Amino acid sequence: MIFGTFSEQTLPLNPAAIVRAHLPAPYSTRQWLTHVHEKQKHLLPEGDRPALLTEQLFDAARRPTDVFGHFGLSEDRLGSLRTNWNGLTHTAQAAGAGREGDGEAEPWPGFDDAWVPGYDDLPLAGRLGWAVDGSSRKEADAIVLLPGLLGDNRVRRTRDLAVGLRACGFHVLALELRGHGMTERRTPTAAYSFSSLETADLLAVSRWLSAQPGVRRTGLVGFCWGANHALNVAWYDGSRGTHPGITPAIAEKLGPFVDARHFDAGILAFSPVLRFEELLDKLDVKRSKIREPVMAGLQSTVRERMKRKGYPDPDGSLRRLIAMELSRTVLAGPDAEQDAYQFVRMLPYREIIHDPKLQVTRTPTVIVHAANDPMAPAQDIADLFARIDNPLVAGLVLPGGGHVGFAPYAKDYYYSLIVNFFANGPCTDAARI
Repeated sequence: MIFGTFSEQTLPLNPAAIVRAHLPAPYSTRQWLTHVHEKQKHLLPEGDRPALLTEQLFDAARRPTDVFGHFGLSEDRLGSLRTNWNGLTHTAQAAGAGREGDGEAEPWPGFDDAWVPGYDDLPLAGRLGWAVDGSSRKEADAIVLLPGLLGDNRVRRTRDLAVGLRACGFHVLALELRGHGMTERRTPTAAYSFSSLETADLLAVSRWLSAQPGVRRTGLVGFCWGANHALNVAWYDGSRGTHPGITPAIAEKLGPFVDARHFDAGILAFSPVLRFEELLDKLDVKRSKIREPVMAGLQSTVRERMKRKGYPDPDGSLRRLIAMELSRTVLAGPDAEQDAYQFVRMLPYREIIHDPKLQVTRTPTVIVHAANDPMAPAQDIADLFARIDNPLVAGLVLPGGGHVGFAPYAKDYYYSLIVNFFANGPCTDAARI
């Protein structure tokens, strides 16, 4: 997805390498993250500056921490290989070259192809692996994995995590959203909305999984724009369908909210693009492959999707792609784009006033970011947490990892964090914290 000069690495989860960090409940998500990080921080590369955890992302007056100052980085130098070699190589090693298309992922051990109904009964494709004990399905949590922007199940990062989580005793569903992968191949007229329709789909997926034999709870892991989807789910579920971020037009299309807590095993969001509208602004200008390889690679991915979908005048503008995709959905209309932006927006943009959405989140949620992310500035994480005071929502900024490149950066830390979160995670009930 990013740029093709580096090969995507196979970095499977090894259950024997997981550092277990057991602790008794009830712990808030923020307390849990502090405890687990302390137990496994030795797994991070030596010499790196210390990570920033939730309470270190703002001061007593709730002013956001200077993240780049803490890590000794300059934001305007993160897009270049010459000045951010590790960040960009880890990004490429986790994301690989272009994946967008209609091909099928090669078989995964222990997984079968599955079709799960979306909120409007649209069949969503996935790879589903049940955790078993001998020949019987185990009683276990089911974890849903989401790819990055315009990604599908051919990304090895998804396969490596899915196979490893199943080996650790979880049921796992790697999902291809509407407009992606085999879902698009079967239903090519169902376009991607980049926000709202997929949020409703994920709640429907949670309900479907919860009804399956052997499933105790559901959890969710998202990367890049998939992390945006994960945070939208955390917010929308907590809002119970009533919030200024939900315009009447979107509320009408999504229908009545089903009031049952979803993904109560927890939600992990890796490298979300919190100020996505600023990213859209950047992608409206042609970027250099030499000076800004990540942005240029993203523009190439956008342009290739436009070509494949037959959209006019294909270029690298993600803003134009969003508009053309939305025009093919049930949300189509004069305000479709602004409604969609309002739904997914997590931080203010220019003069637009914004309510702190994650304040209403009612399931444990952890956001993990890298200080040297070349696409989504890490400062945005501090800006977000300075605005919310919800013990169920925690944040972590690591010294490295680029954009979703946490496995190449510190594989055992990354996998230990995920397994601990779902195996022995924070308290799910805010009233008990």
